[in-house]
Amino acid sequence: MDKLTSTARKIDIVFKIAEIMLKIAFVACLVCIGIVVVGKVFALPDEMIGTVDQLLEFGPLTLTVADAYTPDFDSMLIQAAAMLALGAGCSFLGILCVKAIRAILAPMKDGKPFASETSKNLRKLGWLSLILGAAVQVMEAISLFTLFIVQKMDTLLISDKISHVNVNISFDPSFLIIPAVFFLLAYVFKYGEQLQTLSDETL
Repeated sequence: MDKLTSTARKIDIVFKIAEIMLKIAFVACLVCIGIVVVGKVFALPDEMIGTVDQLLEFGPLTLTVADAYTPDFDSMLIQAAAMLALGAGCSFLGILCVKAIRAILAPMKDGKPFASETSKNLRKLGWLSLILGAAVQVMEAISLFTLFIVQKMDTLLISDKISHVNVNISFDPSFLIIPAVFFLLAYVFKYGEQLQTLSDETL
């Protein structure tokens, strides 16, 4: 039992750091969104809001776009604001997930792995991870779609050698595995809780 409590305390420290990092990311996204909004409301010079680079990235492949084909600043701002908003949402969901994990570890630090709130927090973590996984899928789809629109990929890449460009958005169901594991663990811990209750009543 001492080993369990010691391990739980160490893991809790790791997730406490993760929670701090996620909060920083969440605030950073909100600050950047605020800069974009203030910049457009007060018609600040583009240089005070940000810059448009000429790099176009496809995974490990990076292309440098010529000046004449660089997207306009307003379109890039819309894309950036959309991605920042989605990033803030994912960071917030991540914070909730970490809080649920730390709530699960709390009774374990006291040597009570089958406390009544453990299974509830595992179910909560399952739902949160399901929502977070779906949000990441949506974020990737929106990122790809806005990249296609803002960068005008349908005209940028078309040449004598390339006749057409399509956006293929795919759905990866593998993110459902993690929530399923959490729901299964919630059932296991609920059963352990019932056994613990019966054992205490017998004693």
